[in-house]
Amino acid sequence: MNFAESTKMALSSLRTNKMRSALTLLGVIIGIAAVIAIVTLGSSLQASVQKDLDKVGANNFSVQVKERPEEGEEDKAEDPFMGGGTIEDPDSLLTPDMLDAVKTAMGSQIEGIIIGEYNSYPGEMTAENDSATAQEKSTNLLLRPTNPDYVSASQYSIQAGRSLNADDIDSARPSTMLSVETATELFGSPDAAVGQYVDFQLDDGTSLNLGVIGVYEEPETGPLVGGGSAQTALVPYPLEAELTTSTGAGEGFSQVSVRGGADTDKAAVASNLQRAFDSYYATNPDYKVEVSDFSEDLASLNQIFTTMSLVLAAIGGISLLVGGIGVMNIMLITVTERTREIGIRKALGARRRDIRMQFITEAVVVCLIGGLIGIAIGTAAGMAGAAAIGALVFPPLWAVIMSMLFSLSIGLFFGYYPAGKAAKLDPIEALRYE
Repeated sequence: MNFAESTKMALSSLRTNKMRSALTLLGVIIGIAAVIAIVTLGSSLQASVQKDLDKVGANNFSVQVKERPEEGEEDKAEDPFMGGGTIEDPDSLLTPDMLDAVKTAMGSQIEGIIIGEYNSYPGEMTAENDSATAQEKSTNLLLRPTNPDYVSASQYSIQAGRSLNADDIDSARPSTMLSVETATELFGSPDAAVGQYVDFQLDDGTSLNLGVIGVYEEPETGPLVGGGSAQTALVPYPLEAELTTSTGAGEGFSQVSVRGGADTDKAAVASNLQRAFDSYYATNPDYKVEVSDFSEDLASLNQIFTTMSLVLAAIGGISLLVGGIGVMNIMLITVTERTREIGIRKALGARRRDIRMQFITEAVVVCLIGGLIGIAIGTAAGMAGAAAIGALVFPPLWAVIMSMLFSLSIGLFFGYYPAGKAAKLDPIEALRYE
């Protein structure tokens, strides 16, 4: 008997006992569907978090001015999220001209150089009112001296007015961009805020009078990442000189961020950035520039998500074992029910391997059909969940292949014992079986 004949007999047996076959398939279907759905949801969640991290700047490069280590000393590791620290020599700071030159040299490799990402001033902002009888509205927020690249790189959308531009920077225009929340709180709506004036005051009494030129909205992020909880107003970075007594404020920077271009090799961009900045600090005996990114941290995060998905998929795979036991149980019952059939076939010359092949094939066919149905259901359920998460992905190909192979292995493993039992039946005893 060849494989094709064994398959036809297996399908015929399934059609003869439809209800029992459906219940046998159910365990395999649930197991495969659970594995596929869990892995798909894990991939979707990972993609969603990666997208959200990109929105908050986790894929940007950090450029820090650092002290050169003394001979024999190790370079101190600093957290790029915490800023570059205080640079005592103002001549060693990154200057606007230097940043413009690097941006031009890098071309399409980068989308922008962000100033002031880790620098902000807490204070109170008050809306000016034309009417003397109107009650002034105020709110506590952070004021961030920055540049136009910050707005575009942060993927902010302009809800009213306009964004910061080069003229605002060059003229140190006393202007500000408010968030939608701030504009609504102070003026009632984003559109009403544009063209109005606000006063910003620090705790030490320092104040700025600013004209509102635009209102922005931050990109939406998922609950695992989230955006900044504090409201933030943006101003041209030269105005920082009016907020602090630090030497060189608004004229030089100890740290900036660089957003790489789309579809670029991060390692190559980092290397080119390092060379570009090194050319300015080659003769500086006290300070250097270090370009870093968060690739290792993101790789660790991806590894965590992958491990979690695999663990959950393994737990879901336990139901496959339960389904396999169900297949084995049904095959043992089938052997008992078809004892006379086996005796007749052996009396007519069927060999043990023919009988074994027949019953193993039936078990494999059951698991194969259950696996295909499970893949379809798991794919539909996983993609529906992925759409709800907001990052639609297809089931990973490796998960589909592994699930199918595991299903076939279940059929072989749990079908071998019933098939062996059937093959060992004595034909005379089998013919006498009632």
